[in-house]
Amino acid sequence: MPTLTTSLNRDYALRFLGVAVLLAAFAAWFLYDGLVGYPAENDRVRPVAERLAQEDRTAAEWMNVEKTGVAPLVEAFRQAGVKPPAKLTDTFSSWISVGDPDKDSVEAARAVLLTPPHNADSIRTQFISAAISLLAALALALLVLLRWRTVFVLDDEALTITRFGQATRHPLAGLKAVDDSQWEKRGILRLTFADGAVTLDAWHHANVRALAARFLPKAPEAR
Repeated sequence: MPTLTTSLNRDYALRFLGVAVLLAAFAAWFLYDGLVGYPAENDRVRPVAERLAQEDRTAAEWMNVEKTGVAPLVEAFRQAGVKPPAKLTDTFSSWISVGDPDKDSVEAARAVLLTPPHNADSIRTQFISAAISLLAALALALLVLLRWRTVFVLDDEALTITRFGQATRHPLAGLKAVDDSQWEKRGILRLTFADGAVTLDAWHHANVRALAARFLPKAPEAR
């Protein structure tokens, strides 16, 4: 019989590498926000918020739209050319909607105005998220690399597995058991040899189905 050799399944590689790239993009996004985006927004908001905090207005007064149709808080930020922080407007609006006593407190409104949109914990969270996303991306990329550098070769005498240049040979004479319980559903075949076990996965490697047919003569060629 001819020698059969597997190769990396292109669909598997593209899907996992695509997810890895997406995670790396998220990592870059989180890192940018932590290093640049969040601090820059804090710097833009700070002088406007500090100026507004000097006024004796409550949250209810800052968000009152009866006179002009626009909340004084929003208008003040617009005139300064700065977008009002969502955290600030959301806090004032929530106080008003639930009838929180703080809505009528000048000091409570001032405290919120003087609180930066993104505190140290918020910025730290961006760095942590960036690290987690990057590690996940690297893990997926390394997994694909491992599959790529793993090659199964089946000839008339043995099944040879080569990983990063290191070959392990399993003589067919030493085959003890074939577990095909997951073959039909998942394309996974487990072989037990006298010197160890081998798992063949048709999702990870192309040509595994042709190789498996040597052990399962009636195995279908397609899922």
